[in-house]
Amino acid sequence: MPYEFPDPRATANLPMAGDAFPYDKLSCSGESPETLLLDICADIAASPENFIVAVPFGAGPKFYEDNHRADLLLKTFLEGLDFPDKGKLTVFFLLEMKEDKKGQNREEGQSRKSAFDKPWPLIITGFSTDFRRFLLWNQCFAMALQSIWNLVPFNLKALAWTITAFQGNVINDDPDLLTEALGCIKKATWHHTSIQNLVKQITQAQGHSGNPAKLTVKMTQSWCLSYIETKNFDDNKGPVFLLTGEPITDNLDMHRAITTHIHRLKIHVNYQQLINIDKIIGCDWCKNQDHPSHACPFPEVDSTWYGPSTDEL
Repeated sequence: MPYEFPDPRATANLPMAGDAFPYDKLSCSGESPETLLLDICADIAASPENFIVAVPFGAGPKFYEDNHRADLLLKTFLEGLDFPDKGKLTVFFLLEMKEDKKGQNREEGQSRKSAFDKPWPLIITGFSTDFRRFLLWNQCFAMALQSIWNLVPFNLKALAWTITAFQGNVINDDPDLLTEALGCIKKATWHHTSIQNLVKQITQAQGHSGNPAKLTVKMTQSWCLSYIETKNFDDNKGPVFLLTGEPITDNLDMHRAITTHIHRLKIHVNYQQLINIDKIIGCDWCKNQDHPSHACPFPEVDSTWYGPSTDEL
């Protein structure tokens, strides 16, 4: 008996992305930079729990130009925290620093893209087990107004929850339209034979079996569609629908294969086409892909707010 697909618009009882804790799954693995120190890379791969990533707000080459001694400043700050046993801390750059080309004016040649481009992090190691727990639990540390650090663990298998973004004349901040559009995206995904085969291949490797169509429906249970207004350099609005969802595999190649098929889907909502965007423009400041730089929420956080209370948790 053939599998009967559910109503793709009936999402009220399905788990959404917000039902899981996604903050350790925002990084997307990719090719290692040529300047990456190979011995450090091997050490991190062997014992990721011995290292912490420190990403400053607004990270990029411009930040490190303005803060040449960022590694020493961060180490001094951490050593000054009131904690009994911190260990013997070391803070270092993950990449070898390139020499400046002769006669090149770095200030004049600095573009917005290169100013916020990778490499982003410093690396912390040598901490005690308890101090590691303390740093990762607090996560965000403000050394000064111009130097705010986000400390996260190395998760070598973490993949981005951001799947793709769509543009088109139909895009609008309308809850009913978002429900309709997400339903159309899910329906197109469910009926795509190549996606079904990939999902079956992944789930079988994980020791699960089942109808490929049913497994594909299950894959989309965490999918969420959001309306976001981006802006270009001329300050013109560019509204998009952002599709996010929990990856069903930690295999980068298989994850990319599924998202590539999703990017190629032909999707129409109310007879109008959703056009896939090849590159998602995320936030230069906090490095998140679910909002543009001008809409980053962190600069608007009240300086008197110290996180949620126990009653709110």
